[in-house]
Amino acid sequence: MLFFDNIIFSLQKAGGISAVWQNLISEVIRQNIDAKFIEYPDALDNIFRKQVEIAHQDIINSHRFNRILSQFQKVDIREHRPFIFHSSYFRLCSNPDAITVTTLHDFTDFFQAKSVRNKLRLYLNTKAISHSDAVVCVSENTKNDLLRIVPDIDPSKIHVIYNGVSDDYHPIQHIPYDRYRNSVLFIGGRSGYKNFEFVLKALSGTDYRLLICGAEITMAEKKSLDTHIPGQYDFIKHPDNTELNKIYNSVHCLAYPSSYEGFGIPVLEAQRAGCPVIALNSSSIPEVMGNTWGMMDRLDESEFKWMLSRLHDTSLRNQTITDGLENSKRFSWEKMANDYICLYNRLLNIAR
Repeated sequence: MLFFDNIIFSLQKAGGISAVWQNLISEVIRQNIDAKFIEYPDALDNIFRKQVEIAHQDIINSHRFNRILSQFQKVDIREHRPFIFHSSYFRLCSNPDAITVTTLHDFTDFFQAKSVRNKLRLYLNTKAISHSDAVVCVSENTKNDLLRIVPDIDPSKIHVIYNGVSDDYHPIQHIPYDRYRNSVLFIGGRSGYKNFEFVLKALSGTDYRLLICGAEITMAEKKSLDTHIPGQYDFIKHPDNTELNKIYNSVHCLAYPSSYEGFGIPVLEAQRAGCPVIALNSSSIPEVMGNTWGMMDRLDESEFKWMLSRLHDTSLRNQTITDGLENSKRFSWEKMANDYICLYNRLLNIAR
């Protein structure tokens, strides 16, 4: 028996972890595996939760939920035989028969400023990791971070399972939105290590527009946008996969200059859609992006601008797109889910 803790759907409205979780449980359901899903209020407000159908009888509703306190509480499951417990976000189970699996997506809270929130987050993460029977890292880079930051962990319980990329992303023969032809796309989080400000400065004084997809633009970000690229940016709030595929197929490229990523799903989405990527050669990005053109060795505005101009070379652009499409074939949600299911079965067989 498998028990999945769907708390991530109540902690965020969208996001990479939600996408991973939705694709994992969707495949478990598709394969008719015996599983139960623990859910909390507001789960259906999450755009990824809306994409998966869970049978009513397989849902265990928990109406007691607090965004902060619930993350510290162990999940109570009444089962009298060994079972897999896999939380979507670093929680443990109170039942001693639970075989706990934890997925480590990154160590963002370790590398960011040591605020109270980040210290609490790091404490929860490391506690869950230390008390888990198996820890899944989404890249070799994340595994290396884990071994460095939690050196007393047993290496034998660490498993690397790569994330996937949706088949919703694919090349379209015509450009869906001609107005974005000269736009540089920035998608996802925009906090410090994502280096959003770097892109604004690099685009300042150029003819390129910036297309921002994700959460609402803050007042501070708007001020910076209006300072560096006034009137040269557009915004789309959390586009779904169909819309985002059209965007990838329209823009000049995806800018992904993040200094730290546990994986980097947008890189693969763009490649699968036939969109060139300019990224920073850092953390897990080389592992995911593969041997394709478009990686900066450092955050250099001149190099970024040069790369943007190079993508006007039809031969280079076509080769970059071809290489990206080929690289993205290494990853799929189905392969990811099957790797998890194999791990669950191994752990259950050991416990019997």
